[in-house]
Amino acid sequence: MRYYFPIFHNGETQADDVGELFRSAELAVQYGARVARDIASDPDYDRGAGTVVIVVDASGAEIARHRVGSVSTAV
Repeated sequence: MRYYFPIFHNGETQADDVGELFRSAELAVQYGARVARDIASDPDYDRGAGTVVIVVDASGAEIARHRVGSVSTAV
């Protein structure tokens, strides 16, 4: 199934129109967490930006949110 990973950053959403294919929602949620960790590890990342990586399934349902620099939550 295809999953999408839009990113909310500095009050704006950066859409993900391509997405990624995963065999399960769990793998997609793990990938979203990895993207959030990668963003947080960037030395130029603005810690006050309130960045969130959102995981959305092919039907458009949000299945997880990963706040960059903090604990993530599944929906």
